[in-house]
Amino acid sequence: MSGSNVPSDPAEVDRLLDAGDLDGARAVLDAVPVTDETFAVVRIRLGLLDGSTPGGAAQQALIRLMRRDPDWPGAKKLYQEASSQAYQTRESSASHSHPPPPTDKGN
Repeated sequence: MSGSNVPSDPAEVDRLLDAGDLDGARAVLDAVPVTDETFAVVRIRLGLLDGSTPGGAAQQALIRLMRRDPDWPGAKKLYQEASSQAYQTRESSASHSHPPPPTDKGN
């Protein structure tokens, strides 16, 4: 990191998360102002990995970012991961997303 001890690139945090160093990533993010939205995706990713942010909540946060900028760096990929996690933990499923088809039992 630079002399100011504030990371200039979310990729630094991503590398820590990839390595499984959640505490290190958390420490780095503590040095970044919460208002610095360039780190929003890695903050959400940390929440998913440490369990503090459920998949559905992460999806909603990522949707808000992508509505502002459809090409928000890393948001689409993390959205897919959050969606998968939400489905695996039964927070979300196809039955919640779509109504069942009508049945015609010939009555």
